[in-house]
Amino acid sequence: MKLLTTFMRTRLGQRLNDLATGEGGRRQDLQLLDLGNNRRARREILRQHRDDGGRVTYDPESGYPAPRWRGAQRPYAMASNFKLAQRPFYETSFSVATALVFLAGGALGSRGGYIGRDTGGGGAFTFDPWELYARKVITGMSMIIMGTVGTGKSTCAKSVVTRLVQHGRKALVLADRKGEWDSVAAYLGGATIHVGPGLKARINPLDAGLRPSTDPDGQPMTDALWSAMVRARRLNLLQAMGFILLGRKIKDAEHTALSKALDDVVAAAGEGSTPIIPDVTVRLRAMAADKGLSVMTREGAELLAHNFARMSEGDLSGMFDGPSTVSFDADLPILTINTRALTGVSPEARKIAYAATGSWAESMIHNADSGQRVCVYEEGWDSISDEASLTRMLEAWKLARDYNIFNILIFHKLGDLDIAGDAGSAMAAMARSLLGDTEIKVIYRQENANLATTAKELGLTTAEVALVKKNRKGVGLWKVGTRSLLVRNDRTATDVPVFDTDAKMLAGMEVEAA
Repeated sequence: MKLLTTFMRTRLGQRLNDLATGEGGRRQDLQLLDLGNNRRARREILRQHRDDGGRVTYDPESGYPAPRWRGAQRPYAMASNFKLAQRPFYETSFSVATALVFLAGGALGSRGGYIGRDTGGGGAFTFDPWELYARKVITGMSMIIMGTVGTGKSTCAKSVVTRLVQHGRKALVLADRKGEWDSVAAYLGGATIHVGPGLKARINPLDAGLRPSTDPDGQPMTDALWSAMVRARRLNLLQAMGFILLGRKIKDAEHTALSKALDDVVAAAGEGSTPIIPDVTVRLRAMAADKGLSVMTREGAELLAHNFARMSEGDLSGMFDGPSTVSFDADLPILTINTRALTGVSPEARKIAYAATGSWAESMIHNADSGQRVCVYEEGWDSISDEASLTRMLEAWKLARDYNIFNILIFHKLGDLDIAGDAGSAMAAMARSLLGDTEIKVIYRQENANLATTAKELGLTTAEVALVKKNRKGVGLWKVGTRSLLVRNDRTATDVPVFDTDAKMLAGMEVEAA
């Protein structure tokens, strides 16, 4: 500080001397007074001299204002020969953002995979649901992506899954009806299981699944508890199949027959062996002829046996009627289940196939040892078209945090939820509950006829409705907790041929035309 004060005194003295001395060392009409250390008086004299200088003159050669005082110019003088017209204005970005609240919004942070660009703030938009959950930005681990055909919702889902897998997560795609995810699985080093009539792959939906090391309370898993959990899952699946085959909920007597048949075939298979669906069918037929059972139980067993025979003798034969010929490799970065071959089968057969494959796959990942995994329900309207599938999905939504799972449901519009049931029905209420339990919603362009329902169900503002209405392809409105962001999905050069559904469709048309 002392050195700076000395420097300032020296500079002021030099400037006063320059004011008093012109070219050639001639004295000017400036009276110098011996003011000693009176710095205020020195500054006052200097100010008066500047004020008396009159109008500003300009140098004819440079065009800049001429010096306001005569004297030698010294290098490194830390002073200018002309006076600036405007004082610089400095402000922090924090204050500016507060003053201009409608100009730009903050993103979700930099942690996670790059999805695209935040068009509202101009920065990169990155996404990782586990990071957001850890930061308490969200409290649930589920997401819906919706939009009309060709707006980019499928590309968004593939971008999210690909980036998360590239960041060390794993993924499972259930019921890929169009086969769009085969290339994504190959791209990420995963595998695809093809399910359908006449194909080699066979899945036993009664497989026990992967046994976790701990129970839901974090205690070591016991044999008794594991057996009870496997039985509950198998019985739940058989009830779901019965519901689909009968077109109604199974009655009490039918439930008794089904649970007894399951226990009998498990006991007959012995420890270390796995029963199959035809075993259950055979046992139900035997129970129908067992005079030791009640009439209602025998009748229920006969009806169930007649319908379950379809699994091995009807349009579902060869898919779920024997031991599994494929395995679930939990170490793969991504596994997809291609159900494209089910195109053309009856709605009941397709629903049973979805229930069987879904239950089989979920039995492999619904444990804390599975790691962090993304589960994708493609063409979500097909996944909620029956009560059994909707119930299973609701359970997956509620237990996602316990199993370290992040769920993604993809569909076109909110009207697809009406497939679950009529307004006011229990099924419709379950579908709306699924929507209410989802904290991350991505909305791509919607048709005008669907905007009112979308705005009401999702609580969109007038400005957000306008954005959803006019969004270009690849731009979606992200509702993350209490935040709203408009994101443009970006793809790399290697992503484009892998993600582009339209290109694959056009290529297929060219092959057919040839």
